[in-house]
Amino acid sequence: MTDTTDTTDTTGTTDATGSTGTTDVLVAPVVRHGADAIADALGRPRPTAQQRAVIESPLTPALVVAGAGSGKTETMASRVVWLLANGMVRPDEVLGLTFTRKAAGELSVRINDRIRALEDVGLITPGDAFEAPTVSTYNAFANAVFRENALLVGRDGESQVLTEPSAWQLARRVVVAARDDRLAGLDRDVDTLTAAVVALAGATSEHLVEPEDLRRFAVEFSDLLELPGNRGKPYKAITEAVAAIGALEPLADLVAEFRRQKVDRGFVEFSDQIALALAAAESAPRVVTDLRQRFGVVLLDEYQDTSVVQTRFLARLFRGRSVMAVGDPHQSIYGFRGASAANLARFPHDFGGTEPDAVRPVTFALSTSWRNPVDVLAGANAIVAPLSEASEVDVERLSPRPGADAGTVRAVFPETLPEEADEVAAWFQGHRKRNPTGSMALLLRARKDLASFTAALGARAVPFHVLGTGGLLQRPEIVDLVACLRVLHDPAAGNDLIRLLAGARWRVGAADVVALHHLARWLFQRDHTQQRLDDELTAAFRASVAAGEHGSIVDALDFVATAPDEHGALEGITPAGRSRMRALGTQLAMLRSRAGSDLVDFVTLVVQEMRLDIEVAAHEQGSGAYLDAFIDELAGFVSTDVRADLGSFLGWIDAAARRDDMGPRSEEPEAGTVQILTIHGSKGLEWDAVAVPRMVEGGLPARPQEGSSGWLGFGRLPYEFRGTAPSCRAWRGAGRRPRRTSRPRSTPSRSG
Repeated sequence: MTDTTDTTDTTGTTDATGSTGTTDVLVAPVVRHGADAIADALGRPRPTAQQRAVIESPLTPALVVAGAGSGKTETMASRVVWLLANGMVRPDEVLGLTFTRKAAGELSVRINDRIRALEDVGLITPGDAFEAPTVSTYNAFANAVFRENALLVGRDGESQVLTEPSAWQLARRVVVAARDDRLAGLDRDVDTLTAAVVALAGATSEHLVEPEDLRRFAVEFSDLLELPGNRGKPYKAITEAVAAIGALEPLADLVAEFRRQKVDRGFVEFSDQIALALAAAESAPRVVTDLRQRFGVVLLDEYQDTSVVQTRFLARLFRGRSVMAVGDPHQSIYGFRGASAANLARFPHDFGGTEPDAVRPVTFALSTSWRNPVDVLAGANAIVAPLSEASEVDVERLSPRPGADAGTVRAVFPETLPEEADEVAAWFQGHRKRNPTGSMALLLRARKDLASFTAALGARAVPFHVLGTGGLLQRPEIVDLVACLRVLHDPAAGNDLIRLLAGARWRVGAADVVALHHLARWLFQRDHTQQRLDDELTAAFRASVAAGEHGSIVDALDFVATAPDEHGALEGITPAGRSRMRALGTQLAMLRSRAGSDLVDFVTLVVQEMRLDIEVAAHEQGSGAYLDAFIDELAGFVSTDVRADLGSFLGWIDAAARRDDMGPRSEEPEAGTVQILTIHGSKGLEWDAVAVPRMVEGGLPARPQEGSSGWLGFGRLPYEFRGTAPSCRAWRGAGRRPRRTSRPRSTPSRSG
């Protein structure tokens, strides 16, 4: 094998404590084995010139801008192999971090397989099994640092991690227990307030914000109404903005109480883990020193999606060390969680040494796509071209691998959503005939159009699987189950009751449903003895309920179940309708009598009594797996709180249904089945055939979720407090009067 020599100079860099004069000296050893020679010894393809430059780079901070499918995992593993083969580090001195457990597992397996291969060919001596590289997710690594040093931040190292459902429960209890009169003025229901508390608490942790600062900001923002132009009758947009930001004052108090409850109960959220680890690192220099001595090489995967607190934590630990960050601004998907693609451009500042003679970080590129056919890649390059022009780091155009197939890209332009859904379903049907075991995916920007596409696939008998909780809630048997649970819990759940009445089990006709609605209005105008109320009292009742709630058909169904046939109020309902309504009403009354039992047992009883399990089993494509998955979700919801009730569970379901499943999915492709998921969730996955529908104005690319109002909305974290604020454009209007338009041209910052 050919030996090469590294001529890199010895470099001094400051340590993470920031103290002057204390440096980490990176010694450049002699390179005995080149990347090509190692690949030949292991019987693997030689790396490309770009990959070789990354693999053989010196032990200094480096940024790798790696396009989609450019072999970054392979290159990172080869980098570790090269370092080990040349004796630059020991296996246990390598730290690799990525976002998902799946990605961490893949990187760990690949590195460890290569280490064993190096041992087999004699390039390294067999080592201790306990001296393996550390490969983990960002949160798991931070959680380990926090738990080892929990006492430094006044926390219990055995703190239980709150899952999303259990965090929802705790926040809901905080909202329900609040005695703050200001909450009534917000005109929001309990579940909306709960969602705001959970989201705002997570944002304050991700961006290192104290609730007191939010409270102070809300008070200061109200001064807008005192400006000369707003005295008298201010613009509607100003009053709405002040009202929205004013909500931060009571919400900040709820967030503070939510935080206190987590501490008292020994809980931490995922968003807390890195903030607590950073606090531990900042409170004790030995934490930083120990980790710097332990890890000589650090690999940061998916760096474009690291949040502010993650970057600050890692920079605190490893600034000036051999940190290699791999990322792609075109694949940034966690902006909603505080990440920013601009993080890549800040890498030299965050991780470069501060000594005058410190070596500045270098930037590499990986631009050969090993995953995509030629035409597919050409289409992708055309779509991302505007992003490349706006990027703060240079992103090379992706080129196909040598010998890549041409592939097929087909574009259709239907006029209506049903036509588009049918075109997509027909395309998948044709692909499935040509390749029955091939993998397929339908990638949606949002779930609002999901029903149209699943209906079209079902009509053409194309098997499909909607991934994630949102997909589970779309299943017909789950929709029926949730509808029944709502009717049992809420007398105002009229729409859900209509679904049950008109469904295949009870088959109540439309005319009888209308008659039931009239009965509900008749009951609303009467007291418990069925005597008509006077007009003044009826008007007071109407004023005390929301529009459309002038009578509950759930209560009306209870009345039908007990009233005799000769009762005059029932004359509009047919005999068959009365019989079926009575059967349903009697069954619901029985279930309500059991509502105080264990929640999992109660929901299981509802499934059995509504015969949903039998209906699913009787269907030719039916499977009880979705009902089982729903029960599993419920069991997870109640596992951390035995006091969980049906109301809180239904509230969490509502929140889950409103959310897009934005996190990457880990499911493997399914042969002959169309997997349906969001574009965000598809990151890192591969299929034989992929359809991307709804590429229409405002759909894809989508309009910003915060709209033109930016952060001027209920429960949103103001831009000023976001760690990504330096990369946001600020509007400066001093010395000139902005032109009045129907919508804001830009969002001002408080300092603007």
